[in-house]
Amino acid sequence: MIRFGIHASLRNGLDNAIEQALAAGCEAMQIFTKSPRIWNSAVYSRKDIASFQHKLKTSKLSPFIIHTFYLQNLATSNEELYKKSFEAFEKDLLLASEIGAKYYVIHPGSYSETAVLDEGIERIAKSINAIYSKNEIKTTLLLENLAGEGRKIGSNFKELAQIIEKINNKSKIAVCFDTAHAFGAGYDLSNPKKIDMLLKDFDVALGLDKLKVIHFNDSKMPLASKKDRHEHLGNGMIGAKGLEYFVKSVKDIAEAGIIETPKEPEGSDIINLKKLFKWRGK
Repeated sequence: MIRFGIHASLRNGLDNAIEQALAAGCEAMQIFTKSPRIWNSAVYSRKDIASFQHKLKTSKLSPFIIHTFYLQNLATSNEELYKKSFEAFEKDLLLASEIGAKYYVIHPGSYSETAVLDEGIERIAKSINAIYSKNEIKTTLLLENLAGEGRKIGSNFKELAQIIEKINNKSKIAVCFDTAHAFGAGYDLSNPKKIDMLLKDFDVALGLDKLKVIHFNDSKMPLASKKDRHEHLGNGMIGAKGLEYFVKSVKDIAEAGIIETPKEPEGSDIINLKKLFKWRGK
């Protein structure tokens, strides 16, 4: 059965992220390894990592997920940006594996203005294959669907499938599905019948066995807006009816559900989690 959790802050260190998650009543947890808006890789001592791994094991928070930083773009044709993205992404993924993350979530990237979609997809797949072929990485990479703004890749199942088809080690690649992103891309999660169709389409394009993690977020923006604006569960354009139906539809398929809803007002994480637990049932 799906296990729910929050995206915890690293403001007070790795160990404190576990305390945040437990205080909120989590079963699973997601973090960044560093600020998502900087290039420099995070550096943790062996003592810090060992302490975190011990506390994570005793906490029973599972699965443990790491989300990539925002700056990398493996689809770009700009060689300087690509090189910088590749090197930083590789370091962060290796750190995720060392720390003990089961999954690492990545936004596929945006193809350049002078390029076409297929070129961007080829670059993403080539990067992933290169990193996994030359390193021992235990962590599975999850491609996250996006809202479809600009030239960003991955707003539909076909594009995600095209990337996965090019990955050599299929056991190390799967999908993280974001509800707000999907709604922005035109998948109507407010409608139970449309949710049934969505899951059938996902199964045909990717296989439901590839649906590992779900980011549960309501949307401040209307259907097919191509905008990514998260809202508290039940308070946005998707609404409680659709989100509850979706939870019940995927509770025996996906492994984890993570909220990335607004942190304010204080206590919002707990309120949003309680809704997921209620919709799932025990």
